[in-house]
Amino acid sequence: MDPDSNAQKLIDTAIVGAGPAGLSAALFLGRAGCSVVVFDDGPSRITVVDRVREFIGFDGIAPHEMLSRMRAEARHYGVTFRAEHVHRVEPRADNSFDVHTPQGIITARTIVLATGLKDELPELEGLTQTWGNDLRVCPCFDGHEVRNQRFVVFGVHERLGHLASWVSVWSPHVTVVTPQRLEPSAMERLGVLGIPVIHDEISGLVRKDRRVVALASRSGKEVACDAAWIAMKWRAASGLAASLCEVDEAGIATVDVTGKTSRPGVFAVGNASNAVAHVAHAVADGANVGPHVTTYLLEKVITAKRSLRRN
Repeated sequence: MDPDSNAQKLIDTAIVGAGPAGLSAALFLGRAGCSVVVFDDGPSRITVVDRVREFIGFDGIAPHEMLSRMRAEARHYGVTFRAEHVHRVEPRADNSFDVHTPQGIITARTIVLATGLKDELPELEGLTQTWGNDLRVCPCFDGHEVRNQRFVVFGVHERLGHLASWVSVWSPHVTVVTPQRLEPSAMERLGVLGIPVIHDEISGLVRKDRRVVALASRSGKEVACDAAWIAMKWRAASGLAASLCEVDEAGIATVDVTGKTSRPGVFAVGNASNAVAHVAHAVADGANVGPHVTTYLLEKVITAKRSLRRN
């Protein structure tokens, strides 16, 4: 019988999520000789873009190719993958965890949450055709590709002042569109940079030859642009962290510098613990948490052996 089919199999670590952060953690733990299962129930958030940017050594790579390489490397060191949705993780009396999926239960000594986040997208005409490409969220990732072109920034008003001023590093041609009045400090910041504010509401994205050329407003006007930037809210993609440990208002796990959450044995990496983490940060998170998970497991072994010696 395939040992992976054993519903009560005890493993060292269950990693929930197979994006860059989870795969990086899996690689370290596999190389450390830990028994690791990675649960992967769907596409990583990075797959909405055509190319990965700002990741040294992989700049310009297709995200599916990058993830495929990462998975292959983790498999090389004995990591097992399961295409299953984890709907519940239950702590046990012995401080291990039962990981529940529709296919059964696996018991793990430790949990690494790499569940990422979900963007809260507005309902806009043309959004699905542009999300991840012409509709952008962070100039660090792809600002260079549209450098010095016409930018239009819109979205949640509390973040507009920061985002509009930030994208101006990549282009001096920035316009903000918002139906709400910005805070005086944000308006002063934009005024210093010479960024105009149009008081209107964006209703859709205008495309030509498969590219965004303007943003349509509720008043019937179009604001021409070469790149559209949206300030959004986000939330945790999974409720697992909220069921296990302390989280912020968006459901993102609160961790210390080692990736530890408030519950012993539960760790969180990537966007599951840092909503603004880029790919490189996520991979670093996985590499950072690996030694701490390993140390936690070692301490459990030492504690058990001490108990046997006393008895």
